[in-house]
Amino acid sequence: MIDDNEIQKRITGFWSSIATGYEAHPGNVPALDTDEYVEWLKAPTELLPVTPGSVLDVATGTGFVALIAARLGHRVTAIDLSEPMLEVGRAEANRRGLKVTFLHDDAVAPDFPEKSFEAVVSRHLIWTLRDPVRALRNWRKLLKPGGRVVAIDGFWFKPEPDASGVPERSGLFDEFYSREIRAALPGWHYFSVEPLAAVVERAGFSGVRVKVLDAIQRVALHSPFEEPAYALCGFAPQNLDLLGKK
Repeated sequence: MIDDNEIQKRITGFWSSIATGYEAHPGNVPALDTDEYVEWLKAPTELLPVTPGSVLDVATGTGFVALIAARLGHRVTAIDLSEPMLEVGRAEANRRGLKVTFLHDDAVAPDFPEKSFEAVVSRHLIWTLRDPVRALRNWRKLLKPGGRVVAIDGFWFKPEPDASGVPERSGLFDEFYSREIRAALPGWHYFSVEPLAAVVERAGFSGVRVKVLDAIQRVALHSPFEEPAYALCGFAPQNLDLLGKK
């Protein structure tokens, strides 16, 4: 069985290999002058705390959500294991005159003191997390009482048929996300929001809700989704100390 380190090594390798051209690829990051970007601005505005606070963007990639949160006035820290992705994010933040602290760190186990942030956010990450429950539990520890986690994602893939005797697919994506890697990722097997919401609740969050981002889908020029993306929002219990002793 493939181990945790090898899984992450392959995942990070893929995103590092496409970092330079990631933002230019249709569907990944909408241009700033498009209706789609305007709708993306609205989503964090509605989901993040109204009062500017400290926000951690996990697996930030090129910093798409981190830059939006910074534009809204939040104090943003953005982490990723792909240094090439971080370099793109830093350059874009400088170009826009936005302050975001980009750091090399693991989304599953971020290295920050407990109760450091009002919100932890992610975009297009849940499907490729090697351990979603562990990650969410760690994010919960980083939140101040009553803080929230906001996970934005979509359903990228169809259920895979039994692959017995079928040759491995070819291509850059499949070189890194091989059949063995895909089988080891829990998020690869979620095809509706119900099991995802259950994972958030299992990690100790309360008031879990789902927001369908259909407005983004309606104006997207190159949507990677056949159906709208969604945002999962869960709140950390007010008494984190008692929860942590369970």
